[in-house]
Amino acid sequence: MVMSLASSSPLRGLRVLDFSRVLAGPWCTMLLGDAGANVIKLERTGTGDDTRSWGPPFLGKDGQHLTKPSSISDSISTYFLSVNRNKQSVAVDMKKTEGQEICYRLATEWADVIVENFKVGTMERLGLGYDTLQHQNPGLVYCSITGFGNTGPLSTRPGYDVIISGMYGLMSITGDEHGDPAKVGVAITDILTGTLAKGGILAALHERHHTGLGQRVDTSLMETQLASLVNIASSSLNAPPNSPPPKRRGTGHESIVPYQTFRCKTPHAIDSTTRDEYIVVGAGNDMQFQKLCQVMNLPTVASDKRFATNAGRVAHRSELNGLLESKFQEKSRDEWVALLEGKGFPMGPVRTVPESFQCEQAIHREMTMKMDHPLAGIVSVPGSPVKYSGGLLAEALGGTQQQENSYCLPPPMLGEHTKDILTEVLKMDPAEIEHLVTGSVVECWQK
Repeated sequence: MVMSLASSSPLRGLRVLDFSRVLAGPWCTMLLGDAGANVIKLERTGTGDDTRSWGPPFLGKDGQHLTKPSSISDSISTYFLSVNRNKQSVAVDMKKTEGQEICYRLATEWADVIVENFKVGTMERLGLGYDTLQHQNPGLVYCSITGFGNTGPLSTRPGYDVIISGMYGLMSITGDEHGDPAKVGVAITDILTGTLAKGGILAALHERHHTGLGQRVDTSLMETQLASLVNIASSSLNAPPNSPPPKRRGTGHESIVPYQTFRCKTPHAIDSTTRDEYIVVGAGNDMQFQKLCQVMNLPTVASDKRFATNAGRVAHRSELNGLLESKFQEKSRDEWVALLEGKGFPMGPVRTVPESFQCEQAIHREMTMKMDHPLAGIVSVPGSPVKYSGGLLAEALGGTQQQENSYCLPPPMLGEHTKDILTEVLKMDPAEIEHLVTGSVVECWQK
């Protein structure tokens, strides 16, 4: 059956048709789904979203860990799991006329919002461009996410996150000061683009309340990347002529010192997994710097005129960091955290990913979501970072976040909801659906 979230969801009743794949678009539509929108994810037959095959790791039946799945129908990648909950999957061949007709009907008869991230011109060639659809569905909000924007000399060029981060500044300021350009550990430009796309969609929907009309929302990885350089971009754009470009600072900050990680004393070796440990500290103002020196018992550093102001600390970055590095190596990470805790100073341990999800605060905020997947059984995914004062679905489910999480739809198998959508939304009878399946226009997954 066609699923929708409970009546207390903030975006209850909103219908989103998701043509996107990989990360930026699926992240956007998952955020909408988390807030209660009804999301139908259209995927190509045979392979589905690219990330279904991105692995290992993969999960098989009942959570079996796989390194090389035999087919899309008997496994699911953990990458796909991360950004595709609260969606229903329809597998359709959009290269075929009948497949295009299914997409067209869903777009004109059902959808409030479309999200797509094909190369510029692809949707138009399929007869699914904004200008075509808005004539039949004038209230449609149509969001296009591209690499470089819908116009301009590079508009038709494909773009992945890593390409954009290299071309538009992020790699040049990421990594060790004396090392090579580096990528961020996750595709942060994709994530930011999807988040901004969600905001643009909601703004367009708000405008629709006043005018009754939808519009096209156009965003790109390139524009997101440039805008998200924020203070680094501002300093560069306003620099004197012939100034050197901003440089890599490792974990340090261009304009604040100290504001980085420091290696601590290595714990006594327990086994082969023992590793170096780090603490991260950030002195955003002079008072915080003085507190740090006081707790660390560095009176001469605190009174040194070179370090009295942030500007002075930036000018004497190397000298100050050298003094702090030596001091931090006198104690272990956990010892420093215990010493600095509660002193009004921003700091924390540098944790691994497993440690991050297992820490007390992440557990309290329920940032691990358990879901009952139709193939893999109980799986874990990152929880929603947004909580509502009434609680998403709280009224319907009794008020606790854990109950709310249990209500969410798990990431779907390819074509898991094809038959339901064709039957309940497009009102097709079994003979019509069988014809489409036999003709390889659609695919239906069965457990």
